[in-house]
Amino acid sequence: MYKITTLSFLSGIIAASGSLIAYYPLDGDFVDASGNGNDGVMLGGVSYGGGAGAIGGGQSAVFDGAAGTYGSIEGGLQLVRNETFSVAMWVNADGTANRDKRIFSEGTSTNNNPLFNVGTANNANDGTVDIYIRNGASLNHPRSTGEAFDGTWHHVAFSGGSDGLLDLYIDGAFDTTFDYSAIPAFGELNTTTIGGILRGSDCCNFNGSIDDVSFWDSDLTTGEISALAGGASATSLSGIPEPTSAVLCLTGLIFALRRRR
Repeated sequence: MYKITTLSFLSGIIAASGSLIAYYPLDGDFVDASGNGNDGVMLGGVSYGGGAGAIGGGQSAVFDGAAGTYGSIEGGLQLVRNETFSVAMWVNADGTANRDKRIFSEGTSTNNNPLFNVGTANNANDGTVDIYIRNGASLNHPRSTGEAFDGTWHHVAFSGGSDGLLDLYIDGAFDTTFDYSAIPAFGELNTTTIGGILRGSDCCNFNGSIDDVSFWDSDLTTGEISALAGGASATSLSGIPEPTSAVLCLTGLIFALRRRR
């Protein structure tokens, strides 16, 4: 399938409503491209693959699903304890072959509680997105309506507001709202991971590909999430200059990026 993304630049910048905490293009490393220094480290069986599947024509991180395989940001970011937050990424995996595997998680290295994570369905019946929150009691794995884990690339984003509700988006379109009011009562979190959960030990290791991960301290709008799903990079959305942005600023060009997915 071909996707054509058109981005219109005003003064070379598309501005988001909040601050970008970290952005990981995953083009061969787990370096934070936001300039905030929140670099991560890949552990276990993580490799980088290119080709048509990688966002922007670069590479994506490929996780082998084995124990000890995940990506970790040292000390954690405590994203979900912010009054508002958003997480966005591209994923490619088969949910029916990936029972209860996690694409994003925050928790503590000293206990199994509290815990917030997002991933594949815990019953492996389909390709839906599964949300799990533990703070003394779980929320019983509520799931999306649509499917994001069907063996092809999909964009997954979720944003939490001060109202205690978590909005889930698949491919830039709103899917479902979840209650995450248990999160404000969380104690300190010190693990932030992609491709698995890290508590006292790791678990729920993802078998598939992840690309173009961004973390925000705001509840991104539907339009902003749609732009990310349409191919906009997190740095362009946040107003952080990219290597080509100076030229775009001078010319005021509207450019089209055509890519095969």
